[in-house]
Amino acid sequence: MSKLLSVSVPDELLAQADRLAREQGVTKSEFVRDALRNHLRLGSFLAAQREVRQRAERLGVGPEDVEDLIDDLRRESA
Repeated sequence: MSKLLSVSVPDELLAQADRLAREQGVTKSEFVRDALRNHLRLGSFLAAQREVRQRAERLGVGPEDVEDLIDDLRRESA
């Protein structure tokens, strides 16, 4: 089921959205739905990234260790 959502958008932002929607061949509604989906996915990704970074810090794993860990995993699965 769909719900109607009314939002206020500054003129310049609306003009940019209109232009991109036309270029992509989609309606403004579909363009906004896609933008909202993408924003929600990005938020989920960033939250997961923060969690992984915190876990790594608790385990004492730093960025310099990542390449060695990947190499180890590749050797184990070969």
